[in-house]
Amino acid sequence: MNTGRTDVVVHISTALDEHQRDRLLERLGAEEGVTRVRSDGRSGQLFIIDYDRRAISALGVLRCVQAQGYAARLVGM
Repeated sequence: MNTGRTDVVVHISTALDEHQRDRLLERLGAEEGVTRVRSDGRSGQLFIIDYDRRAISALGVLRCVQAQGYAARLVGM
């Protein structure tokens, strides 16, 4: 059964402080189709986003991060 759920890793070019990381986690979590967002917790540069590709694409996730003013790229794509 194909549910449409998948994940993507996003790398932010510069380390985020705790406040920036929390704000980005909250913003991504509010995006339609995003089901879970995790940060590596150490560097504040890697984020793993679980999402439903029927509602949002990996590029859509990346654009959401970039819209917050961060230089970012998809990892492993």
